[in-house]
Amino acid sequence: MSLTSPLWAQPTPADKALAEGLFQDGKRLMDEGKLEEACPKLAESQRVDPTVGTLLNLAVCHEKEGKTASAWAEFKEASALATSAGQQDRAQFAARRGSELEARLTRLVLEVAQAAPGMAIMLNGQELSATAATGSGIPVDPGTATVEARAPGKQPWSQQVTLDPGPSTTRVTIPPLADVAAAAPAGAPPPAPPPSTQARPEAAAPGAPRAGGNPMRTLGFVAGGVGLAGIGVGAVFGILTMQKAGDVEAGCSGNFGCSRADVEANENALTSAMVSNIAIGAGLACVGAGVVMVLMSGSSEKAAAAERVWIAPSVASDGGRVTLGGRW
Repeated sequence: MSLTSPLWAQPTPADKALAEGLFQDGKRLMDEGKLEEACPKLAESQRVDPTVGTLLNLAVCHEKEGKTASAWAEFKEASALATSAGQQDRAQFAARRGSELEARLTRLVLEVAQAAPGMAIMLNGQELSATAATGSGIPVDPGTATVEARAPGKQPWSQQVTLDPGPSTTRVTIPPLADVAAAAPAGAPPPAPPPSTQARPEAAAPGAPRAGGNPMRTLGFVAGGVGLAGIGVGAVFGILTMQKAGDVEAGCSGNFGCSRADVEANENALTSAMVSNIAIGAGLACVGAGVVMVLMSGSSEKAAAAERVWIAPSVASDGGRVTLGGRW
């Protein structure tokens, strides 16, 4: 076994030049009180070429900016790095400033009402460890922070909290996460859209009854049409009857009396006459019923008065009949 230390990529001369330029700009802006511009430049300089001196200046900039938690963490890190490098003056300076900041930190305590399997908690977009979410006071910069919680099969939860400058402690309780609604089974029809988004029904063809119209009025027109058809059929059979009756009269007027064919023609004429009478009678009854139903239906506003109406014509050997029924 061998003991090794981590190898860090060494900055190139170009990186060192860039870092030095950023450091000088950051120092100048900090001296001018332009902290919002100074701190990002110092942070970028530290990223390109990390040094204890740059880190200390970044911590001072963040402390002046009011980001006490960031400054406290940077002073603590600078103290450890300076101690490792044998820079005792810088180590003592960073340790003293860190201790002063620790006494006035803003802390956030997160409490979980009901933990869910695979639950993840994030603070300002950064995931926290499980230990940080079990009641420990997390040092945070004053201002507005966003707390989020997620878990598989659960609806995400988030809340914005305002953190006052320290020393202060803010507690946030994460409620039990609600279950995600179960997906619809395969092949199931999609839910109907709300009434405001449903498509309008297509216009009915000319002459066709409109949906939601008066049923009695519609049946009245239907009965009238059936009645007219019945009258037409009866008229046809009536004409045939008269023709056959004429043939029978002509055949039976001779000296030899009625032949067998004349007798059969006479029977056919009687049958046609009966059909004609029934058809015309039923037709007239249907027309009459249709007129009555149309008159009774009134306007479309009274359509609800006739929920069920029926008409039943029937033909038998002894005549015909029409039955009109309804329920109101």
